[in-house]
Amino acid sequence: MFSDNLSVCSVNSGHIPAHGFTGVDGNDPGVNGSAKALPPIIHQQTNNLVGVQSKFRRKYYHKVLLTLLILLSILLLIIIIILSVFLHKQSINSRICRSKECLRAAASLIYSMDEKTDPCEDFYQFTCGRWADEHPRPDSVTSNDWFREAQAKITRQLRKFLRQNRTDSEPEAVGKAKLMFKGCMDTKLLDERDMEPLVYYLKQFQLPLIPKGFNLSLEIEDSGRDREFNWLESLVSIKKYLGMDLIIGFDILPDPLNRTIKRIAFGTPEVDTALPFNNDDAHKILHKIRRKTIFFETDNDDVENRDEDVEAASKQTSTGLEAYIVYIKKIMNIYVSYFNPDVDSDEIHQQATAITLNAIMVARKIYKLKDAVENSTKSSKNPIDDIVYVTVNELQNQTDKLIAPRTLPIWHNYLQWMMINDNNINRFNVSQLQIITSQADIEYLQTIVEYLVSIPIEHLEFYIWLSAVEELILHTTSEMRLLHAEYLSVIIGTESSLPRSLYCTHGVNSLMGMAVSYALADDDFTRHKLPNVRRMLENIRQAFNDLVRSTSWMDEPTKRETLKKSAGMQSFIGYPDWITNATALNAYYEGITANASTHLENMIGVLRWQMQIMLENFNQPETFHWATSPSNVNAFHIFQANAISKALNYGSIGTILGHELTHGFDDSGRMFDTNGNMLQWWSNETINEYINRTECFVEQYNRYYLPDIDEYINGDLTLGENIADNGGMREAYYAYKLHIKSNGRELMELPGLERYTHEQLFFISFGSLWCESYTKAASQYAIEDSHCPGKIRLKGVLTNSMEFARTFQCSKGTTMNPYEPKCRIW
Repeated sequence: MFSDNLSVCSVNSGHIPAHGFTGVDGNDPGVNGSAKALPPIIHQQTNNLVGVQSKFRRKYYHKVLLTLLILLSILLLIIIIILSVFLHKQSINSRICRSKECLRAAASLIYSMDEKTDPCEDFYQFTCGRWADEHPRPDSVTSNDWFREAQAKITRQLRKFLRQNRTDSEPEAVGKAKLMFKGCMDTKLLDERDMEPLVYYLKQFQLPLIPKGFNLSLEIEDSGRDREFNWLESLVSIKKYLGMDLIIGFDILPDPLNRTIKRIAFGTPEVDTALPFNNDDAHKILHKIRRKTIFFETDNDDVENRDEDVEAASKQTSTGLEAYIVYIKKIMNIYVSYFNPDVDSDEIHQQATAITLNAIMVARKIYKLKDAVENSTKSSKNPIDDIVYVTVNELQNQTDKLIAPRTLPIWHNYLQWMMINDNNINRFNVSQLQIITSQADIEYLQTIVEYLVSIPIEHLEFYIWLSAVEELILHTTSEMRLLHAEYLSVIIGTESSLPRSLYCTHGVNSLMGMAVSYALADDDFTRHKLPNVRRMLENIRQAFNDLVRSTSWMDEPTKRETLKKSAGMQSFIGYPDWITNATALNAYYEGITANASTHLENMIGVLRWQMQIMLENFNQPETFHWATSPSNVNAFHIFQANAISKALNYGSIGTILGHELTHGFDDSGRMFDTNGNMLQWWSNETINEYINRTECFVEQYNRYYLPDIDEYINGDLTLGENIADNGGMREAYYAYKLHIKSNGRELMELPGLERYTHEQLFFISFGSLWCESYTKAASQYAIEDSHCPGKIRLKGVLTNSMEFARTFQCSKGTTMNPYEPKCRIW
């Protein structure tokens, strides 16, 4: 027993003590006496002997294992988090649309936006802050915006089509359009023909080749100077050839009280120009500037004596009478030199100054009388009360009383010459024809005749002669076009002319729009884009109907009639079905001829054909038809179908559709019933409520100030467009909600715009419609347009929109969510 114990002890004596502790010197503490040795644990069997060290090691391993488990758990958690983030990003990335259309749409918005701006303070700056830099205005135009860029894109597409020779599969009408384009592009031939086309048409207009006011010794065969000038016959000829109103306004249109009957309308001149090249934005501004400068710069008794050096004075002004006279002198110098290159330029300039001032006095009188009519019409509360029906004889009798003792059978003769066809057969007994006009227009017609018979016939002759020449000179020589471009640059600030190819494309498209639009009638548009636009329109119509039903200011009978009109409104989207039918398209343009060597004759031939159609259809029922060429923007041709976010399409294209729909119920549209007749089809109570709500819009827009030109918006002038803007956006917004309800929320995100909701993208897309840039001249005269500048259109609509304020969480009192009451009709 002892020996066993000893042997056990001896096993440990030369090694680490059994109790597991050592002294400071590494020896057993019991040996060096620092402590007593602890007795070992003795079991009955030696194999049952367990040391303290083994127990310690077990605890140690447990701790290590626990630590490792904790570390592994942390590592696993990190991996899970990283994996979750990765999968989340993958999920987001899988929802980001990366098609070319999406990338293009997103980039267009992002590069135009100024995201540093608070959208609740200045949403125009937020959406359009960088637009002008990213979309520089071409030097040849006075303004640039979303619509003009869309039209420019379509025009380039049409240019490519017109440049190509006609293929065997294309209709003959398309070939005529391409010949017309070719004739327009041949400037070398235009220079060779010189003034020949102009001379030809002056004869057709019953005008002398050299006005009698010019005392020039020129030997010109059949100059017309020996004939007695009949100004009325010239006005009729110009109207029949060019469709252009001079002094007297003439039209044939449906009776506003009964659209099944057509009436001849007399009144103020409305069609200032019919040739499409003279009717672009630059020329519209030019006409406005000229009209203002004629009023204000010639409004004195000494105008006839202003024979000082007007050319020197023109260098000191960018607008006005002086610049115009210099322009006319140069025109006359080029024109007269065609007959005699050796004519004295100084003599031409001297005579041109005096005679031009006389013509300006005639124009000034016409403008002032016309303004009086327009102001009288604006003050009318009920247009129905302004309508007057008179026979030709009744109108003539009233005029004769005013100019007595003289007599001038003006109205009978005017219609007699107008209604004679090319075979000299008079279509109607004009004496019994009933004329539709207004009392203000009758006063204009009588007063203008009284004035014309009181002035020298030479003054009137040159006014008519100069009006016709200015209309046609752009289509003669390069020298004349350059002269006109220089004048345009001085007056409105354009720095270059539109490229000739685009210029010709625009003109041919305006004159033969159906044939040119054949290029757009492709299968992709018909099968994909057009159905999407039509579905969008139906959603917008439904949204409008829902808004009508929810109104509190309309009585139930008026609501029913309004919904009936909404359902009956026809939509003209894309292009007519018959445009791809060669037989139908050729029949439509059967009366038109085109020749690549007769540019001016081609254009005037189309205008004359249009007038003939109008006169021949005088007794035919009026039908609803396409009012413009399908390729005139109409943004539907750049509609992206399913390629981009529906929010973007509804915010832009949807707003345009809603705008046009709402025009049927704006301050003028609401006066016409389902059949297009101007009748009272609303109750008096509803009409009064409507008018009260329009006053809110008038007052709101009257407060908008344009610091660049130091002017306020005219809320009355812009009322109809403002109603359409506000209603159109709201209808588009709720139409988008209807789309979501039917198809579910959109999942795809636009790259770079993921932080915005689709509702926010709707408003960003809406805002991008109104990004624009102007020249100074365009800004000054934009105030006279029935459309507000883009910045005001955006602000006016969104400050009235609770939907916008809610979407962007704009607090009450912010600029875009002001305390003022929100104006709303629909």
